[in-house]
Amino acid sequence: MAIALCQLKFRQKWLKEGNTEDELKFKPPLYPFTPWFAFIASLASCLLIWFDPSQRVALYATIPFVIFCYVAHHFYAKHQEKKQTSL
Repeated sequence: MAIALCQLKFRQKWLKEGNTEDELKFKPPLYPFTPWFAFIASLASCLLIWFDPSQRVALYATIPFVIFCYVAHHFYAKHQEKKQTSL
C-alpha cells in the first residue's frame, strides 16, 4: 500500500512543481489505475489476513514495523539535512 501511495503522491508533486509526465523515465502502465488497483488490492489483502487467525500475527508485526521504518527515516533524513547545512 505504501509503494502505491508513494507513486500517486510523487506524481502529484511532480506535476505541481511544473514538470511534465514526458520528463519521467518510468511511466506505470494505465496510470493512475495501476497504483490505485495496487493500493486497493493490498488493502483487501490486509483485511482478508485479519480474518485468518493463523495469519493475524503478520498484521500485528507488519504495521508497527512499517511505522517504525517511516519514523526512523524521518529522523535520519532530518539528521542528514542538519549535517549538510552545518558544512
